[in-house]
Amino acid sequence: MININLPVYDRCRKWIGEARELGHEWEAIRCALRPNEAGINEFLKQQTSTNFWPNTLNKEVWYELVDSEIEAEIKSLSVEIKDRKAVLVDDRLDTDVSLPTGERSSWQLYRCHLIDSGFKKESVDEIEQATLGVLKRLNINTMETGPIKGLVIGHVQSGKTANMAALMAMAADWGWNLFVVLSGTIENLRKQTQSRLFRDLNRDGNLNWLGLEHLSKRSPLGQKAQNLRLEDSSNMRYFTVCLKNSGRLKNLIEWMQYDPHKHKQMKVIVIDDEADQASVNTADINTSERKQINKLIVNLVEGNTFKGDSCNTKVKSMNYISYTATPYANFLNESAPESLYPSNFIRSLQPSNEYFGPRQIFGIEGTDDCDGLNIVHDISEEEYEELQCLHNGDSDTIPKSMQDSICWFLCSASAMRVWGHSKPISMLVHTSQKQQHHKQVSDAIRSWISTIDRNILISKCKSIWMTERDILTIDSFRETYPEYGRTNEELNDYPEFTEIVSHIEVLLEEITHIPLGEDSEFQYHAGIHLCVDNCANNGITEEGMFVRLAYPDPEKVQPKPAPVFIIVGGSTLSRGLTIEGLVSTYFLRSTCQADSLMQMGRWFGYRRGYELLPRIWMTQDTIDKFKFLAALEMELRQDLVRYMIAAVDPKEYGPRVKNTPKASWLRITAKNRMQSAKEIEMDFTGTSSETFLFDNDAQKLKKNIDITETFIDSLGRYKFKKNSSFIWEGVEFSKIYDKLLQPFEFNQNSRTFKKPALEMFADWVKNVSIHEKLQAWNIIVAGLGNSENEEWQWKIANGSVGKVNRSRKMGVDDSVINIGVLRDPKDLLADVQIDMLSKETREKLAISKSTIDIEQIRSEAGLGRTPQLIIYRISKDSTARENNSSNRVNLNAVEDIIGLCIVIPGGKSRGVKSQALTIKLNRKVNEVWREEE
Repeated sequence: MININLPVYDRCRKWIGEARELGHEWEAIRCALRPNEAGINEFLKQQTSTNFWPNTLNKEVWYELVDSEIEAEIKSLSVEIKDRKAVLVDDRLDTDVSLPTGERSSWQLYRCHLIDSGFKKESVDEIEQATLGVLKRLNINTMETGPIKGLVIGHVQSGKTANMAALMAMAADWGWNLFVVLSGTIENLRKQTQSRLFRDLNRDGNLNWLGLEHLSKRSPLGQKAQNLRLEDSSNMRYFTVCLKNSGRLKNLIEWMQYDPHKHKQMKVIVIDDEADQASVNTADINTSERKQINKLIVNLVEGNTFKGDSCNTKVKSMNYISYTATPYANFLNESAPESLYPSNFIRSLQPSNEYFGPRQIFGIEGTDDCDGLNIVHDISEEEYEELQCLHNGDSDTIPKSMQDSICWFLCSASAMRVWGHSKPISMLVHTSQKQQHHKQVSDAIRSWISTIDRNILISKCKSIWMTERDILTIDSFRETYPEYGRTNEELNDYPEFTEIVSHIEVLLEEITHIPLGEDSEFQYHAGIHLCVDNCANNGITEEGMFVRLAYPDPEKVQPKPAPVFIIVGGSTLSRGLTIEGLVSTYFLRSTCQADSLMQMGRWFGYRRGYELLPRIWMTQDTIDKFKFLAALEMELRQDLVRYMIAAVDPKEYGPRVKNTPKASWLRITAKNRMQSAKEIEMDFTGTSSETFLFDNDAQKLKKNIDITETFIDSLGRYKFKKNSSFIWEGVEFSKIYDKLLQPFEFNQNSRTFKKPALEMFADWVKNVSIHEKLQAWNIIVAGLGNSENEEWQWKIANGSVGKVNRSRKMGVDDSVINIGVLRDPKDLLADVQIDMLSKETREKLAISKSTIDIEQIRSEAGLGRTPQLIIYRISKDSTARENNSSNRVNLNAVEDIIGLCIVIPGGKSRGVKSQALTIKLNRKVNEVWREEE
């Protein structure tokens, strides 16, 4: 069988892509733009002889190539709808750079390196387009305009380094010659970044790369600024990774400015990695004072001396790009002209469809992605108390949940060894930031593993292995993460316990820190390496053991079998460090700051080859916080899209960050990192709110049915019927509110539909309706088609509609039913008249309703300002689907349930932005901007 993914078919794919860009339909492309299929062979023969297409290409392979490109387009549309890319730009700064295509260009060499390293072509394509998008916002000559400042929002553990290296490679091809990467506060991580960038970029091509270290006026020969070849004709490119340390930054500025002639030749890109850490000004922004590190970075970017004085010379180009996954402080702290506020562009990176982030793991209730992967386990309050006793030295035993997490780790590590996994395999234990607690926990773990009867431990491992592999199967994984970028055949399924038990026994033979050999090199063994990662363990023990985490050097031959680590720690494991092969996480530590908590999520990231294995244990309180953070992240990114569509100037735009209304347990970031934050009024524009929590109370549910049927009766004859839905048009909101929403019995935990929020919503709708920003409403009573079973028919005044089937999420409290998501996406188009749409749009709808832009379709049909109310009747006899993930069970409701979905046009965001925060933009920014115009 021919592999159509080979590079030899790239020319064919390029032709298909260009034909599609020119507007040709897929059917015509399948026929190679010939009148009929008869001409395809002649076309292929011609392309083979004149354009050097592979001679293995025949009609069948051609059809396969076209079909694969159709599938790729549908997938890309689906991902684009699900994970909207967002970019805010000042398009006047858009430059004419294009994609470097030369085989020896830095970008093409790096692109090949990424694919060779295991990146999917689709992922590399996404990196390529995102990088080009950023590069177009930079300026190769800023001597007149002043520095360019932008922000790129990544995802925790999503491979930002690959995006940064891609930008360096592509910018180097276009003439930028000096790259400064500001990297955290930990020297070991800085060294790792420096080494990785050199490995990634230094390839035999058109350009030569040199990494510069610890730059200062006293740098050795070859590293001094005056030794660099920075002229336009030079093929040398230089980079340095600099700690966010006041001494290092001061020396860097002095080094750059030491030789005025070289200083003027520098075309600089400053990449601020983890830009919300250390870079943000935490001094009082109402004074002229700045925190030292922030002040030095500002001076670096603005071209001042390290003291803040004007420099006699300027670099030819200065571009500052901050990268972070948690940009709240960067948005909310300050926006003065001489600050690091991203006044020129903001871009949100789209992660690969192999990324496991908050949406995939925790789900977002009330959306199509309500069900997270069933891999998160609860640490009970009793076990929490046991851990506190362990921390305080009042106990030396570990709770059952920690025992389970260790047993799962032993099983998972053994399974990965069975599969031939060659990289490190890890378990993370993060219960406290205190170093003494780390010792207590690690000692207790060692004691439990060493002293428990071996047969009992093996039995416990078998029990949890059998239980967990039934909880998350390949089928339930695919159901929850349908767009995952690898096929089922590429996923490793669980081996039988009999296949892994011998490997578990090998792991149990030895549990130590990391031994050092006579040559002071790490000597990894086949057992468990127990690491305690904090600054109290920087040295070597009397037994010649290294206590902190140290993975094998990736540049050297890797030990066999794959080394296994249990890592106990706190703050040092919270940011920057990638935990390799993480399959078991025991996480008790919490925080009141959203950005800090998100950065602790070392379990986010890529799990290629062991997708089914990761498991997490945490308290319910922490689970709730991460669910909130999943919604916060999604809404922020979708808010960026809405402003992009509205073409809002970045200097006028204050990103909105959802705040926790009336909740004291979580704040967005530290107070001194959000000094310009201001609360803004509730805004429901572009929101979709639905009921997914219901009281399993017969009286309340029956009352809601009566209220709904009375309301439907009051609407009179429906406007039209489409498939199984009834549609009424032009209904005034006052009728909806008075006859349905106000008397309806909502669950008290429904965020949008609680009485105070509902009243604010009603006031908001009335206000925007007066100003004609919203038109009258369309009402949709939606359901399944006619059923022969009378019990599944809902008889309303104008006819009959099928009840819908919704399962419930497994929960502790049976008195409350949580269905996760109510709405069927197709019902959002039920009130759209198809004949109002263009031929192209109708064709897209015919291909797939799941990949089209709902907002665009409704706007095209004249419904761009028409809100919707969608009503469902859920059968009390609803059942969970067979072979579903085990966190879904039959509904078991005491009565049928009425579900309501409200959709407000005007954007792509879901969920109400109550108590949102934005930044008070500095007026001087706007005044300077107007002067430039």
